Amino acid sequence: MRKLLIFVLLVFQFPSITAPRNVTLSASELLDLQLEKCPQVLGCRCIDDSKKHIQCFSIGESKLLEIERVYGSNIRSLGIHSWQNDKLNLDIFSPFSQLEVLSIEDGELDSLNATIVNTSLKNLSLRNSEVSSDSEVCHLIKTLPNLQNLTISGNYFEKFECEAKNTKLTVLDLSRNQITHMKLPNSVRKLYVSNNKLTSFENIPMELTDLDISFNSLSSWPSSKNWTFPNLKRLSAVKLDLQTGFELDAPQLEYLNIDGASLRFLNFHQIKTPKLKEFSARHLVNLGNVAGNLPSTIVSVALTDTKLRTLPADFLPIAPTSGASSRKQFEFSTSNLLCHKCLLKWSLPVFSQTKIRQNCNLTREEISAASCKVGVVANETGIQYGKYEKPTTISCFSYGSPSPKISWWRFRPAENLGSYDPISDETSYTNVSAEMRDSYVIQSGGSLFIHSPNRSHVERYVCVAENIHGKEYGIYQFRLDYLDWYSFDVFHSVFWGGLATSFIVCLISFLLNITWILTRKSALWWIQRAERLSRVRKMVEAMEKYRVRQMESLHDKYTKRVQIVRDNYHQQVEALRVSYAAQQEKFQNYKAAQVDAVHSHLDAMRDGYNNQLGRVREYGSKRAEQLWESYERQVNRMRTFSLQHRLKMMRQYKVKQRYVNKLLESFQASSPEVQLENVNDLGPIDGAIDTPTRLSRSSSFHSLPEYVIDEQGNVRPGIIPISSAGIRFATKPAASSIPSGAGTSSPSSSGPNPSPDSPRKD
Repeated sequence: MRKLLIFVLLVFQFPSITAPRNVTLSASELLDLQLEKCPQVLGCRCIDDSKKHIQCFSIGESKLLEIERVYGSNIRSLGIHSWQNDKLNLDIFSPFSQLEVLSIEDGELDSLNATIVNTSLKNLSLRNSEVSSDSEVCHLIKTLPNLQNLTISGNYFEKFECEAKNTKLTVLDLSRNQITHMKLPNSVRKLYVSNNKLTSFENIPMELTDLDISFNSLSSWPSSKNWTFPNLKRLSAVKLDLQTGFELDAPQLEYLNIDGASLRFLNFHQIKTPKLKEFSARHLVNLGNVAGNLPSTIVSVALTDTKLRTLPADFLPIAPTSGASSRKQFEFSTSNLLCHKCLLKWSLPVFSQTKIRQNCNLTREEISAASCKVGVVANETGIQYGKYEKPTTISCFSYGSPSPKISWWRFRPAENLGSYDPISDETSYTNVSAEMRDSYVIQSGGSLFIHSPNRSHVERYVCVAENIHGKEYGIYQFRLDYLDWYSFDVFHSVFWGGLATSFIVCLISFLLNITWILTRKSALWWIQRAERLSRVRKMVEAMEKYRVRQMESLHDKYTKRVQIVRDNYHQQVEALRVSYAAQQEKFQNYKAAQVDAVHSHLDAMRDGYNNQLGRVREYGSKRAEQLWESYERQVNRMRTFSLQHRLKMMRQYKVKQRYVNKLLESFQASSPEVQLENVNDLGPIDGAIDTPTRLSRSSSFHSLPEYVIDEQGNVRPGIIPISSAGIRFATKPAASSIPSGAGTSSPSSSGPNPSPDSPRKD
């Protein structure tokens, strides 16, 4: 009980004892004012608290002066994300005399340039900077003599041609561009050109040690006889778009990656890599046959998602010691493995890393103890299928010790197709017809390759395996696989492709029918419109011709009647003038004796003559006025008639006024109104009438000239007001019977001046 009380007392006193110590610690931490190891610049930070390794974000050229002032000029590595300028001149980094690593990423560079030789820079990265000019990059390489590593991935290069000399560039990263061809400096040893558009191995240096050519459109692979990579140690060719023909001669190669390749056949007899350690072939969904074996140096193998049913018995090297198998990494998966003891001999070195025990219910001891002298497994394989007109391989699942020689025969008709010797890795076509050689090829490993399967290749094929222990054969049935006709890939499925084609054909037919209907209706509408417009044109033309004829007839009648009035008027004026001249002649002899009587008589005669002339003029003017009114009424009736017929025709044929106006413009030149407006002279009437320039209803046109006899006895026109001075009538010359003393009067607008032909008064 006493101990319990002491414990409770200590518990209550413990916070008061420890509180001062805690206050002291927190105060020391707050008062610990230490200088920062790395000063801060807005947008930049130090890496590992070192002022020699700086990383900046979203800066431009103007920020470099502050970086130099704060961090000094001894910076060794500088990383810049999102360069803010669209131009980059490496001369701005010349103050950093010890700069070895420069990384400028995620920028938008339009141009690159450098004029100062920089001997300190060794690593340069321009990743994701939208660079597209290989000549500018090549110029940078020449100004950086000690540059060893250049990364320009994720840009817009369509080609890269740079054969710079006297450079130390060994690592070049051109991945994620759009390069179709390239020329590289001879000093490059590590090349990364994945995710481009290369189609061949052209201009790829053979002195490379590392090569990444993944995700390209390689349509061919170089033959090992012509291409040798003596120093190549790592090769990555992911998504290789090749079905056969993968060869490689690289005696120093240690790592090979062909993940996702389209290979159907893999021949390790043509892959000469004696020092290969890692082999990766994941997701080879088309791989159906493998020939040859891996080198003894292999430590890691990945062969997954294939169509392989077995592997060669010596595919994996046998470990020299019992614990060696545990050091190998083996990954293998296939869709349809043959669970035959003799066909599973290849799995003994890595049996513990496979799923054979679960899938085939076999132990390693059972497989190892199986006696496999010679044989062919055919009954368990079932029918082998191939797609129509697509290269197909028929495998011969044979076994034996030693490896048997494989021969292929066509069952019906019985014809030899060739043979394969696994010891020498050679194929023989002795006694094989040329027709069979065109259709069939014996591949390395003993499989039968059909170039373009069709109905003629659907047959049974006999595989004969022969070694020192005897001869065995197996019959394989080959059929065409039409399952892809019903696949969901529309472009490779006959069923869905047929449906899509039918739908497209129906759609096209529907569109063609609609187009035909619309075209037909449009054509008929245009034809009907053309016919309608043609009829309208003919009717308008006929109406216009009728109107023109009527107007011409009216014009001729009016002109003739006016001419008759004028002629009658002039005849009467001439008769009066002749009468007056005769009377004047009679009284000339009496001038001296009876001057007064003669003058009074002459005045009476003159007044009578003037009265007669006035009556004649009034009669002619009234007659001309009546003629003009009649002419005007007929013209108005003709215009009304034409307008009514035009409106009726427009309503009947649904023609716009604009079209009718265009038609009328074509007939305007022959219209009487146009003729009347364009005629400047109607011609003199016996030299006695001055005709008007236009027929218009005005006093100058309808009024006849007024003739008077002056005090000297001469007949002359009277003064006509200016507003009605449109027409002048000139007197005709006197007849030959008139004495020369009687002068003729001429029209004048200046008053009663004597005619130059009349005799002067003495």
